[in-house]
Formats: sequence, structure tokens, C-alpha cells
Amino acid sequence: MNIKKSNNMINYKEKQLIFSMLNEIALFGGLTAGELECLIPMLTTKSFEKGETIFSQGDSPNNIFIIQSGEVKIIKKIQDVEIELVRFKEGNLFGETELIGIFKYIASAIALTDLKLLVFSKSALYSLHSKDIKLFSKILLNVARESCRRTAHTDEYWLNEMVKLRKK
Repeated sequence: MNIKKSNNMINYKEKQLIFSMLNEIALFGGLTAGELECLIPMLTTKSFEKGETIFSQGDSPNNIFIIQSGEVKIIKKIQDVEIELVRFKEGNLFGETELIGIFKYIASAIALTDLKLLVFSKSALYSLHSKDIKLFSKILLNVARESCRRTAHTDEYWLNEMVKLRKK
């Protein structure tokens, strides 16, 4: 993984932008302003150039990624065929369900543009367990909700595709 920039220090202006962004993301829904303030120092930033791999199918999950700027595609390789599953843009996050699961990444994430990510590491997430169990629990509940939402969308998509095939 070629990381162009990694920075643990987030300045005040960037902190305000991050706070606004987190407020709009379902994973952080229901968190108080104080809880969001607690999370911001736990985030790091990473930049990738267009075409770089953020993680590869089969890697062990270690981070939740929030897109500050740029676009990412998620691709799955099956028998030497690459299938694009989804694209994420600014304000979206990815990697959250794998982080709490027991499986390795089922797909790869590739930067479609130059990319700036906020990264919430597995170790930062699990450190909340001993620091603030209530906040840890809220985040895990939100991850479960997001996973259910994505599963429902996927089910709906495939059911619609099956109906289209039956009509042919």
C-alpha cells in the first residue's frame, strides 16, 4: 500500500469540517456533540493517488474509511473477472462491517481519483471499549444498522433483477 500522506494531527479548521461531516454519516448517528469531539482525535488522515489500492480482497480488515474528498470503487475478483460492486464518494464511508466481522475483505477498494480519507482504526474503535463503553456500544449498534441497511438494499436489487429475468 503506497500511502502518500499520513497525518495524526488534525488542525482546528479541519476539525470543524470533520465534525460537520461526521454529523451527516449514519455510523455516527445518535452521537452527541461531545461524543463526536471524543472521536475526532482518534481519526487519522491518509491520501492515495488515483489508481492506488486502499485494501485488497483477502486482506485483514483494520480500518473504517471515511471519504473526505475523491471517489473509491469497490471491486470483487471472481475467477479472473473483476466486477465493480459499488462506488463511494465524499461523505461516504466503507470498511465498517468487515471491521467487526470475522472475515477478510471480500473485495478490493481502489482510488478512482486522488483521494483523502479519514481513518478510524480497529485499535481506536476497540480502545473505546475500556474508555467509554456507552460510545463503543452506540458505534457497534450503528455498524449493525448500516450492515442491515446495505443488506436490505442488496436484497432489493437482486429481487428486482430476478423479476426482470422472469419477465423475459
